[in-house]
Amino acid sequence: MTLDRVAGGNDDTGGVAPGDIAAPHPAPTQQRQQQPLTTTSSSAPHPAMPTPIPPHLHPTPDLATAPDTPLRSSAPTPIANAALLSHPSRAHQFLTNPPLTLSQINPTDPFRQFNNWFRDARLPASSAPETCTLATAALPSGRVSARTLYLKELDERGWVVYSNWGSRKGKGGQVFGTVGGRDEWGWDGGRAAGDEQQRQGNRWAALTFHWQAVERQVRIEGIVESLSREESETYWRTRERGSQIGAWASQQSRVLWETEPLSESASASAPSAGVINGAENADADAAVINKHDIVDDGRSILEDRVKEMEARFADVEEIPLPPFWGGIRIVPESVEFWQGRKSRLHDRFRYVRIHGEVETGVETAKTFQWKIQRLSP
Repeated sequence: MTLDRVAGGNDDTGGVAPGDIAAPHPAPTQQRQQQPLTTTSSSAPHPAMPTPIPPHLHPTPDLATAPDTPLRSSAPTPIANAALLSHPSRAHQFLTNPPLTLSQINPTDPFRQFNNWFRDARLPASSAPETCTLATAALPSGRVSARTLYLKELDERGWVVYSNWGSRKGKGGQVFGTVGGRDEWGWDGGRAAGDEQQRQGNRWAALTFHWQAVERQVRIEGIVESLSREESETYWRTRERGSQIGAWASQQSRVLWETEPLSESASASAPSAGVINGAENADADAAVINKHDIVDDGRSILEDRVKEMEARFADVEEIPLPPFWGGIRIVPESVEFWQGRKSRLHDRFRYVRIHGEVETGVETAKTFQWKIQRLSP
């Protein structure tokens, strides 16, 4: 049973594809702010005058309300403390939410709790709440990498995302291992795979959602499992043709072009990016660049691949799913719900999965057992 689908739900609002979002990000609700305190100017400041705040910390002045003199701070005094507390350079304070208590979260099911937060009316579609960060780690080195993806489905076993998994040097190798020999995406196959951990991969992953508008965050940690080809094809057929061509064309994470470090003398004599782009000239035509002097940075290789794939599938009505592309599901072992609170005393509740003595490996949310913990901020 599917608990919720991010795109194309049954509600009246319908689904919004990330690539189709064109609406501007809405301005957050304005909150009452203290007016910064100022000191009166004088031609000869007293030696005991507070030390001025550095210029780079000054806010951009509003011509209508700009103070005559900058804010100042010194050793703790009521006036100095008040000025610092109201200064825009001060760290963000979490003031949106009331206390989050155990009675306000689902007592048995983090899937439904996630759906409640995801469907919060304060999260407009234009903010792309389905945006998440997937983190994986290579073994045995432990080197971590992260990338931004879009959640496509929350099903009966976990959180589903799609990507290119072909590179054994990238996330594909981190998650699924280097077993299988040479592949066409740049793994040279000549270096011994080495440690058995590296060969088998590391199925542990973390998925994080951050919703700044409501000062909330959800952190999922769990095991990665591949979707079946049939499941991946179902989503693949919803992608527009250009995206399908792009998926075939991109040998993901393969180096298209690189440069060696420049010496100090060469770097000093080379034109800056601003000069090349005309940013330092009042007239863009003033920056005359010989196009033959500009080295191709590798983009043409990608564009040639796109043309190659367009020709390959020119007479094909439905472009097939690439063997290196598909969906994964993060089956949760823990799910944490974080809500910002004043004075950094945030509310954190974590669901921790309790495994039974006998499990088949195909259990669903209906049979998952959870304990709930409140964590210290």
